[in-house]
Amino acid sequence: MKIKKKVDYKAIENDPEAFEKFKKNFVKQSLRRASYRWPFKHMAKNNQRIERGFYRCAGCQEAFGPKDINLDHINAVEDIKTGFMGWDKFIDRLFVKTDGFQVLCLTCHDSKTLVENEQRRANGLKAINRKKKKK
Repeated sequence: MKIKKKVDYKAIENDPEAFEKFKKNFVKQSLRRASYRWPFKHMAKNNQRIERGFYRCAGCQEAFGPKDINLDHINAVEDIKTGFMGWDKFIDRLFVKTDGFQVLCLTCHDSKTLVENEQRRANGLKAINRKKKKK
């Protein structure tokens, strides 16, 4: 069982650099959560539906069930060469039209994320944490 570490908000508030970092991450996560309700994201997923309960992976072209796919931004939300480029760019890249998304199976998504993270590291940026999909 993972023990949740208590956050010292007073210390964050008293450190201007830590406060700005906390605020930026808080807003990013809030926007990402809001993007789950973005209608064009759901349209993109439905466009890749082969039949009820099966979707075509844009990478390997195989069919997968809904628990075995991820809906992925074709272009990374945070640029792999420059990282965070400002709020306007972040929002523009997060909230894209249907052709800005692709359905990937978990294996293809992990491979794409691994390549993007290697490119980020090569450009002196921090890698994005890969989230494991709950089964």
